[in-house]
Amino acid sequence: MEDFVSDRRVYPRLPLAVEVELHRCGELLTVVRTDDLSNGGAFLVLDGVDPPPMGSRVQVKVVGPLGGGEPAPLVDALVVRHAPDGVAVKFIDESAV
Repeated sequence: MEDFVSDRRVYPRLPLAVEVELHRCGELLTVVRTDDLSNGGAFLVLDGVDPPPMGSRVQVKVVGPLGGGEPAPLVDALVVRHAPDGVAVKFIDESAV
């Protein structure tokens, strides 16, 4: 099954642990970390935090400034999968809607 899922991926995933803020409806829920990241989404490790519902819209934001010192943007995402240790989110490109 994993091979089938990997074959459907549009963007390559990078194993990357980064602290991110998880927001829902514009309100900060908690700080979590990524397990992997791609241009299309991320897997968020929740460490005991209740997961947002499947299909719900959330926002993620890297904790701290980016490499050039500019503030990290709040990125819209959709919860697309639940797993025992976290959730997978797909980034939503609002400019393409």
